[in-house]
Amino acid sequence: MNKAIFGFLAAGAALAGVSPALADAGHESVQQIYDAGRCIVSRDRGTAISLLQRLPVDGDATDLTNLPENARRCARGLSSADTLHLRGAIAQALFFRDFGGFGIEPRRSTPLVNLGLPTQDTQGGTRLVLLYRWADCLVRNDAAHAERLLASGVGSRNETSAIDQMRNFMAVCAPPGSQLAVQPAELRSLLAQSAYHSMYRYWTDQLAPVRDQ
Repeated sequence: MNKAIFGFLAAGAALAGVSPALADAGHESVQQIYDAGRCIVSRDRGTAISLLQRLPVDGDATDLTNLPENARRCARGLSSADTLHLRGAIAQALFFRDFGGFGIEPRRSTPLVNLGLPTQDTQGGTRLVLLYRWADCLVRNDAAHAERLLASGVGSRNETSAIDQMRNFMAVCAPPGSQLAVQPAELRSLLAQSAYHSMYRYWTDQLAPVRDQ
């Protein structure tokens, strides 16, 4: 289980584990949320999209007791879920379902989803808004390791390895002067949402491809 909390101080600074003693709270519940999100996307994509679009990017806990029956069966044992983790769980499942990975053209029969992440406004913002911008930078500059992390198991060695491989871009993408910390499960959610969002923007001609100079 990856127990580190990663912190960054400024663009170009070295990224380091801040406090190995502070683990992701309730690792099993995080895995349960991701299992539920994958199930909801598989059984009832419409409900998954509706849920994702109405969940605030900076919310706390989300009540799951009023979901439609198909989705409720997927969330059995969960009366509520951390909003950030739930957004990530649904976005991760949609990313692989709709796109199959980075650089793969989506099925045109599948309506793509605009997550409306706060990545374009570069002025100020809450901690989570800053983290969304950071994650957007990460997935667009290190897509291979971001996809590897999303394909790994929650808290697995492969997840830890993917995080380690992204350390250089984590530092480069960090906002100058910022002092933020992010847990591995938060990072997964941020990357999952940013991965889907960047692919959506690319395939709807809102994001220009990177061209060789």
